[in-house]
Amino acid sequence: MPQPGSSALDTPMMGAAAVPEGRVFHTLDALRGIAAIGVVVFHMAQLFTPIAAPGGYLAVDLFYMMSGVVLSHAYEARFRAGMGTLDFMRARLIRLYPLYLLGALFGIAVTVASLHGRNINNWNSSSLMQAAWLAVLFLPNFSTRPVNELFPLNIPCWSLFLEVLVNLLFVVFWPLLTSRRLIVTSLLTGGAVGLAIVHQGSIDQGSIGSSFIVGLARTVFGFSVGVLIARHIPRVPRRESNFKVLAIVAVVAVAIAGWPQGELRATWDAACVLVVFPLLVYCGTLVDPGWRLRRLATFLGVTSYAVYVLHSPLSAMLNSATRIFAGGGIGAPFLGVAVLAVLLAGCWLVDRYIDMPIRRQLSRIVPKMEALRAGS
Repeated sequence: MPQPGSSALDTPMMGAAAVPEGRVFHTLDALRGIAAIGVVVFHMAQLFTPIAAPGGYLAVDLFYMMSGVVLSHAYEARFRAGMGTLDFMRARLIRLYPLYLLGALFGIAVTVASLHGRNINNWNSSSLMQAAWLAVLFLPNFSTRPVNELFPLNIPCWSLFLEVLVNLLFVVFWPLLTSRRLIVTSLLTGGAVGLAIVHQGSIDQGSIGSSFIVGLARTVFGFSVGVLIARHIPRVPRRESNFKVLAIVAVVAVAIAGWPQGELRATWDAACVLVVFPLLVYCGTLVDPGWRLRRLATFLGVTSYAVYVLHSPLSAMLNSATRIFAGGGIGAPFLGVAVLAVLLAGCWLVDRYIDMPIRRQLSRIVPKMEALRAGS
């Protein structure tokens, strides 16, 4: 998960020749990393107290918008040149599936271990087998038992499934997706997102079967906004400004760390998703960090996908270890910071030595296999 218009997160996806440095969205890489860290703090809140990210779920909407920018910038010219649905979806699955599968396997391992331990979710061999097969096939589990989640073995993966689904809709309907129609789509789905926020009090929805449609609306809205942004980026060299990049990152951090409750929570979420994030993503396409800060942005971008897709099952594995350290007097937030540092370092190693080589091999092998099949 190099290509024109890609971010550090997506550069190895196609195994193509390197692209000019100026075609990479370094500021969006930084935002990906900050958003992924926000998700970790949100899901592992007990380790980070008093540091908190009650709006960590907002990172999902930010991810969708940045994905729309990157994929539009990278692929719309290829679509015009004749790239078809199969080639595009193959590229997306090569990018996303290897680490997704690793996260699913970790989730299966954690659940198998729970069968011989506390098993607080009441898993049994039958429900685990069903969930495992669906997970390997990258399909949602609409059963509410024993865990009411679309991807009970690795909960955050619901957003990846919707990402792939909307990617498919994007390439299939691309010939019809004029900017005017994208604006209408954004307005309609944005209205649906706003209504969902008003009804539930937040946009923390989409991970369970009953809120699947809301999750789909979030995805279509964010992705459509991202495509519109990509189509209207000024065709001029981006300026370097560490101050502006840090300001953009700071606003995202505040959005994710925002503490409002009740009606203010709904207003906060609506403002972030419908107004603030589109503006920030657009601004992020206009400015780059200086070369020193750029190295950090690239690191955050490279690790962000692995952090997102692996942190949930890994956090379950770390529970025992963290209890031992906590018993030794190391408490939050120092324990959380240590876990985050280990997670970032581990995810960088996973990306460099596992995910990237696998994707490169798949990018070479899969097209050859299809060519052999077609010629047989």
